[in-house]
Order: sequence, then structure tokens, then C-alpha cells
Amino acid sequence: MENTPDHNTQKHNYKFRKEERLCSQKLIEKLFAEGSSFLVYPFKVVALDIDFEGNFPAKVALAVSKKLYKKAVHRNAIKRRMREAYRLNKHELLLDGIPSKKAIMFIYVGKEILHYKQMERAIIKSLQLLRKRSFQNP
Repeated sequence: MENTPDHNTQKHNYKFRKEERLCSQKLIEKLFAEGSSFLVYPFKVVALDIDFEGNFPAKVALAVSKKLYKKAVHRNAIKRRMREAYRLNKHELLLDGIPSKKAIMFIYVGKEILHYKQMERAIIKSLQLLRKRSFQNP
């Protein structure tokens, strides 16, 4: 007899695929022009409800200021931690197992490089706020 997992249990996809990344310049411009933002230290989060193909909760972009962090090594380390925190907790955006379909940009505004756990707590809080709110045109 073969050991197979029960297909009725909730299974989260922890991958962060290319289709989940916010790359379109037009969509990024629309996000900043029409989206709503809020602050959950150390992130400024800009979000907009959109419709797109795929079974993932959002299209996400991550940004770290070159003005605040001159060295690429530091910017990349911050983005790596942000990406990992989002990847492991993106299921927080699911409403009853259904993706809420948003374009999201996480902008790191902290003055110092925080530990991963602090970033993860802020990402989780941001995702929970995003799940509860609708971000249509203001």
C-alpha cells in the first residue's frame, strides 16, 4: 500500500514563481497612481485590487531605497529577507482558500537592517490587513 497524502487537506504552495512577481511597468505605474498605501514598520505597502490569470493571491514587487542603502549587498540582503518572509506567509492573503487578487508593492523604509523575524512579523501583519481590506480606486 502506498502512502499518499490526503488530497482534502489544505496545502499551501510555498513557491514564489515568476507569474507572481509584479514586473509590468504599466501595472506598477497604475499601482502608484490608483493604489492605496499604508505603513507597517519597516514597510510601506501599496496595494490595488486587480484581476489576472493564475491561482496565486497576488502579484508582488519588493523595493529598497538606493538612497538609504548605498551598497547593493545591503539592498539585496533586505530584499532576500522580504522575499522569504512573503513566500512563507503568502497564504495569509487567501480568503477561504480563494486568492484575493491584488497587486502589491512592499517598500522597505526602515533606517537599519532588521532581523528576519522582525520583517516576517511585519509582512504577516501587512498581509492580514490586505486580506481584510479592498483596495479599489480611492
